[in-house]
Amino acid sequence: MNTVLTTRRPRFRPETIALSAVLFAVILGWASREYAFAQSKAVARSQTVPLDQVKMNEYSYEGKPVGQVGVYLEGDTPRSSKFVTGRFVLEPGQTPHAPHTHVEEEVMVIESGQGEIFCDGKTTKVGPGSVMFTTPNDPHGIVNTGKTPIVFYFIKWASKDAK
Repeated sequence: MNTVLTTRRPRFRPETIALSAVLFAVILGWASREYAFAQSKAVARSQTVPLDQVKMNEYSYEGKPVGQVGVYLEGDTPRSSKFVTGRFVLEPGQTPHAPHTHVEEEVMVIESGQGEIFCDGKTTKVGPGSVMFTTPNDPHGIVNTGKTPIVFYFIKWASKDAK
């Protein structure tokens, strides 16, 4: 009778278990970092923000102050990204920037003052109660043509897949 000795190999070798544990730890660490980064992005939540809680900051264009801007809230929302809403006080004769484009849709509502808004290929005189809406990547801009500051509110947002 022939006896064949066979050695039973362990189902899991210690080095395989150790390598798997290290790999799992690296993946878990990476996933935790990604989750923390995603959570650190500003997320706009439902809220009411009174004007006295909005910090107004000096705003400059081409190296000179042209007004003040304050942001009420900003961040991603459940249905959009790059959401921001704020208030702008633009001094007479000034513009915050030349006509420009961006991926966000935008609404501006004039509270007080007089100006001109370039949108939809034309320039329109605006005053209290005027509203501008622009779609993504359409040129637009505002100039204060009055003798007092023009005050307007802006709301911008982009779709989640905007580039």
